[in-house]
Amino acid sequence: MENRDQKVITFHSQYAAFLFRKRYGEGCVLRPVPRSLSSSCGTAAFVEGEVSGELLEGAEAMYEKDGDLWRMIWKEQD
Repeated sequence: MENRDQKVITFHSQYAAFLFRKRYGEGCVLRPVPRSLSSSCGTAAFVEGEVSGELLEGAEAMYEKDGDLWRMIWKEQD
């Protein structure tokens, strides 16, 4: 799963990560958060394509690949 549409979603808890995976379905892989990003729970969802706002409930932030770096494209409102 390595293309330019790949996104990484970080979470505050592993529970939130598992709920996201269940709601997203096929095409979502849970893996450790990339070292260049920080996350509260250490688990991230790697997905391809679009992610709707309602799926992001419980998420911390969303990033997309920009060359060799991850660029933040969404962050939870405080």
